[in-house]
Amino acid sequence: MKKILLFLLVISHGELFSQSWTQTLNGITIWSLAKDMGSNIYAGSTGSNSRIFKSTNSGVSWDTVSSANGQTAFSMAFDSLGHMFVANSTAGLLKSTNGGLNFTVIPLSVFGSSGLQYVACGKNGYVYVATNGAGIYRSIDTGNTFTQAGLAGMQVVYLLVDRFNPAYVYAGATQTNNGFYRSTDFGATYSSNLNAGKNIFGVMQYSQSVLYSVTSSASGSVDKSTDGGLTWNSTATGYVARGIANSPLGILIAGNGGLFISTNSGSTFTNYGITISSTPVFTIGNVTLVGVSGTSGGVYYNVGTVGISNTGSVANSFQLYQNYPNPFNPVTVIKFAIPPPLSANGAYLPLSGGDATANAGAVGVRLIVYDMLGREIAVLINESMQPGSYSVDWDASNFPSGVYFYKLTSGDFSESKKMLLVK
Repeated sequence: MKKILLFLLVISHGELFSQSWTQTLNGITIWSLAKDMGSNIYAGSTGSNSRIFKSTNSGVSWDTVSSANGQTAFSMAFDSLGHMFVANSTAGLLKSTNGGLNFTVIPLSVFGSSGLQYVACGKNGYVYVATNGAGIYRSIDTGNTFTQAGLAGMQVVYLLVDRFNPAYVYAGATQTNNGFYRSTDFGATYSSNLNAGKNIFGVMQYSQSVLYSVTSSASGSVDKSTDGGLTWNSTATGYVARGIANSPLGILIAGNGGLFISTNSGSTFTNYGITISSTPVFTIGNVTLVGVSGTSGGVYYNVGTVGISNTGSVANSFQLYQNYPNPFNPVTVIKFAIPPPLSANGAYLPLSGGDATANAGAVGVRLIVYDMLGREIAVLINESMQPGSYSVDWDASNFPSGVYFYKLTSGDFSESKKMLLVK
């Protein structure tokens, strides 16, 4: 694999959301971002020299995993078995069973000879493919066979499988009959147009019944539904966008003018430090990644701030404490302790001086939050840390009520605890 080198680009803006952004994959137009079951991130580029890239460290560095058959990788998705699917604009649907090392091509003839726009995976072998004029195709056998499943003759550019009920599939369409459609029978049939007149390029599920969408239409409206997509209202206008994501810090939208964030449920947005035309926006825990086009293209990433405090005291072993308060709404505190390194004979090394962490060796620490299905939803810590006792704030304002787990790992140490969010 070819390693992609990176350089640092810092873009500054307002005081509240001042961020340092790092540019990677310099000069490459990125159209898609996705994550596999192992938290590896993939980026798909556009054009005759398109590539698929993979990062194992939250976007810090990338390897080339595929030439993408020389055509735009509009969308990528992974099923529960780890199969990777890539909606290639003109080559067909690419499928890999080994993390992108090898691909088989399902030709466009399977999809009505129409170019592919998007791919999404549901549970139990369901795969959905959106086309550039032949509607939606569905597989119920992990992509081995496909049949036309609705919205025939339409250009469908976005698909989303409901994360609470996999029978619900949401579709965004453009050009003729543009708007929003939904299925309640695993994509077998679709509703009438539920948000007509909008070129829907992105849909985000905020909670069990709340959806947001963005459009490339001239109005640039950000729309919200509180009933699973049956009815919609605009919360903001003037943002022609093609990407939308949720993060611990707020709702993110990407499009003309760059990246914007809302901390008040989409009522208002402010620029989030990227002012270059953007398409995909993707979050993994508190890390945000944005795909950018043109000569300044690439993947830009930053790590959002979480409240980490160091009390200075040092324990003799790793400790992960129960969060408090618990149950909580919406902020809770997680405390943990890191011991000093061991000497050759197994004894803890002494710490010198008045600063308890001054001369101790750092260790790699990860503190991750998972949902009930074991999906990684927040990366609170992923860095080298000195021995000491720490507390971390987790703000779950943008997550639904339910049971969550947090896990501390460092070397051979691993421990998890359960917490309850009640809203």
